[in-house]
Amino acid sequence: MRPLLKELTQGTWSRPTDKSAVYLEIAPGDQWGIRVTLIDDYAKVEAVDGPKGVWYKAPERYSSTLHPPGFLERMAGGTLEEKIMAEVEKKRLVAREENARLAEKS
Repeated sequence: MRPLLKELTQGTWSRPTDKSAVYLEIAPGDQWGIRVTLIDDYAKVEAVDGPKGVWYKAPERYSSTLHPPGFLERMAGGTLEEKIMAEVEKKRLVAREENARLAEKS
């Protein structure tokens, strides 16, 4: 499947429904990774504990919902893709911190 966001190539894309796409990135040997879910006109970016990790009303540290840029953001040249990629970097950092915490316990 062709990646929907060209920078997201380290993981795998899937299409669970006609209106959504899911990207999952967990490095080999790691427990924590990221998941990006694209649904209609918004996206959800999460740091997840394994491929089946699910958050319900998770703290902002672990899960963020992003909407298309508002009028002023668009005027400044902002795009939803830029917002998603900025949040992906934040969640990758969270996943690295959680993996490091698990490694310390071992």
